[in-house]
Amino acid sequence: MSTAIRDLICEATQTSHGRLDIALSRLDLAIPVYYEGFLRSQAEALFPIEAALECNGIEDHIPDWQLRVRTPALTRDLDRLGISCNPLPMPAFKSIAEMLGAVYVLEASRMGERVMLARLAEHPDSEAMNATAYLRHGFGKRFWPSFLTLLENHPDAQLDPAGVVHGAEIAFAMFEDALIPVTRVAANQFTQASL
Repeated sequence: MSTAIRDLICEATQTSHGRLDIALSRLDLAIPVYYEGFLRSQAEALFPIEAALECNGIEDHIPDWQLRVRTPALTRDLDRLGISCNPLPMPAFKSIAEMLGAVYVLEASRMGERVMLARLAEHPDSEAMNATAYLRHGFGKRFWPSFLTLLENHPDAQLDPAGVVHGAEIAFAMFEDALIPVTRVAANQFTQASL
C-alpha cells in the first residue's frame, strides 16, 4: 500500500510547520500591533499564492476554488483596520502537482485560524473582532476533508508526489518569510519588557 500524499507532505514540512506554529503561538493577538502584523503577513503570502494559482488555472483542478479563495475576505479585514501590505513576488509553480501542494498549505491553515479566532474571542472588546472575515472564512464548510480526498485521488498528485511536496514547501516558506518582521517586533517587545 502506497504512502498517502498527505503523509509525505507532513513529513517533509514538519520543521517548517513547527516553526510557524511556534511563531504564531507567541503572538498576543489582542494587542493591535500583533494582530495587524499577523493579517499583514498572511496577506503578503496569501495574495501572491492565490494569484499564481489562479493564473495557472487552479479552477480546472479544484471545481469549488471560488468558494475557497480567501483574498477578498482578507482584503476586507485589511481595509477595515487600515492596514497596507507589500505582497511577496508570485511563486512560479511549474506543475499542477506543485499547485496542489500549495493549496494543501492554504487549506491546512484554516485549522490554525480557528485556534487564533478562539484566542481573539477571549477579548471580545478588541477592535480585531471587527476584522475576522479571514479567520472565519469557510465556517461550516468541509473544505479540508474534501480537499484531502481530491488531493489523494488527483492523477497529477499521484504521478508526481514530489512535486506536491515541493509546492507545499514553497507555500510554507512564503508564510514564514512574511511572518519574520512580525515575530521580530514581538521578540523586541518581549526583550524590552524583560529589562
